Amino acid sequence: MREKLAGITHHPQVLCFNAIGSILNIGKGGGGKMMPRLSIQTNQARLGISTRNAVQTIRQPEAEMSIQQPEAKVRIEQRPGQLTIDQTKAWHNIDLKSIFVRTDEMASESVQLALQGIGRVASEGDELMRIENKGNSIAAQAERNSHYEFDIQPGGRPAYDLVDLHYTPHPTQISIEKQDPVIHAQQRDKEFTYQPGEVNMELEQYPDVNIDWKV
Repeated sequence: MREKLAGITHHPQVLCFNAIGSILNIGKGGGGKMMPRLSIQTNQARLGISTRNAVQTIRQPEAEMSIQQPEAKVRIEQRPGQLTIDQTKAWHNIDLKSIFVRTDEMASESVQLALQGIGRVASEGDELMRIENKGNSIAAQAERNSHYEFDIQPGGRPAYDLVDLHYTPHPTQISIEKQDPVIHAQQRDKEFTYQPGEVNMELEQYPDVNIDWKV
């Protein structure tokens, strides 16, 4: 048997085989005969797949926090200043003086008067020695010494610029004690929710093979 394949035809769902021109030679006479045609038709299986995605949610509640700031402790210490008022000059201005000042003034004035007396006695002695001047020196001296002269000097009114003021301030002492803030924090755990996904598979069409033998 000798066969010759003339052609093969392809189709997505049909596969045909054509065998043409088969010659069967028997003996010397020989003769020709057409081969039968085999037709095969297939239907592919169809698979349907549907999916649903997984859903995941994460929620973070806010933490509870409280902050308290205590007041700082402040202490201020102010010592009184020292004020000195000296009215000595004002009192002296109206001739109101202490016994100590009076004593000093009288002692100074006595020395001055003593020196003046010594000078006057020396001058009068010199005057008595000059008898050639033909004068009554004794009578003249007695007349001069019979008078006592004194001056009254009333004091003036007190003046503000005669009062001495002196003020010594003391520094202010400030101490501050800070207080740390009080912080309370309460954390919250995360909240997770998870919904798993699904994969659904369904055979929508079964496979099928049809074989037809055509003569």
